[in-house]
Amino acid sequence: MAGKSGGMLAAAALSFVAASAHASLIWDGDASKGTGVFKLIGTGNCVGEGSSSITVVTDSTHGKVFKYNKPSDSNRCENHGIKNGSTNVVFANGTLRYFGWRFKLTTTANNNANFQWKSYGTGHQQNFPLVLKMVSNQVHYMHTAPGGASTYIWKRSISSNQWNHIVLAININSSSGWTELWWNGAKQTMIQGGQRYNGRTWDVGNHNCPKWGVYGGSGSTMTNYVDGLKVGTTFGDVD
Repeated sequence: MAGKSGGMLAAAALSFVAASAHASLIWDGDASKGTGVFKLIGTGNCVGEGSSSITVVTDSTHGKVFKYNKPSDSNRCENHGIKNGSTNVVFANGTLRYFGWRFKLTTTANNNANFQWKSYGTGHQQNFPLVLKMVSNQVHYMHTAPGGASTYIWKRSISSNQWNHIVLAININSSSGWTELWWNGAKQTMIQGGQRYNGRTWDVGNHNCPKWGVYGGSGSTMTNYVDGLKVGTTFGDVD
């Protein structure tokens, strides 16, 4: 019996360690939960913008995924912010957050954004501190400083209709800040050198929050399939 009890205790300890390893997961945006994981999806973001729509569809590889469909009669289809149940996830100055997801685009044509770390509120100085967008068939990571000067800090050629996984680390800070990026599991080197880009990542105003989907590409039909959305305090939470 002693051996059996010891084994049970060991198993319980391992289960506790495994649970603790993901205790810092802040948000799980799995598509099986539906669009209720997003704070807003209505007019100004997606639904109500032309015939744009966010739906849940079944992918042959990843199962339930979000389909952000931006037809030619619309200029955007994005979510605005995230929530757990009825509670909005609020981001704060002076924190480190990791954002992870898979995405697949039906076209690599130019657009304004497939992801935005977006600023809202009166008096904001950056509008969109960090953006992932398509330029010349490459996905570009862009930082925008106060005053509106934008800098491409990373880029990668991609193919349409191909799944890729990305993780962004954002050290959220109104006086300094930094960001790092992993592409399909590999940590990336920035255009400016090194694996970290230093720059202000928290703007003044009402709030900053994430937006996924398609923005821009007016006159063209663009669809972004998104899967495995997660936000956490560690890389392991979202990878």
